[in-house]
Amino acid sequence: MQSYALVVIPIVAGLLAQVIKFAMFSLKHGMDWRFLFEYGHMPSSHTAMMSALICSIGHYYGVKTPEFATALIVTLLVISDALRLRMYIGSYGRTLNNLLDRLKIEDDSSTLKLKERVGHRPSEIFAGAVLGILTTLVLIRVFELTA
Repeated sequence: MQSYALVVIPIVAGLLAQVIKFAMFSLKHGMDWRFLFEYGHMPSSHTAMMSALICSIGHYYGVKTPEFATALIVTLLVISDALRLRMYIGSYGRTLNNLLDRLKIEDDSSTLKLKERVGHRPSEIFAGAVLGILTTLVLIRVFELTA
């Protein structure tokens, strides 16, 4: 095993997801560099990173190991957070933004408005998982060929 594979593979998967997300946003809304670091949308970079980690651990250490069990539990927590908790945060943001609109508070709206889309839809989680798995399979093969 390449000693750095368990670090490199998940990071590459997460960065790749973030770049894809940024490209999709830019095609739809125009270039905005701030979006490169935003939460939410397609694909989930958190899920891509975690699925790459769990696949890497499964490949290198096996699925009947404490490392795999730990990664599986943490992955489930990250996905649950992305699907449920952050969606609640977004709904609170939407409610507070509506309240600000009704109160007609005059100020720089960019400082008052809260982000309403911080969670993920199931399809975005699925796309992140597929991306993470595919990235892992490709990079494992690259590492094997270069070893």
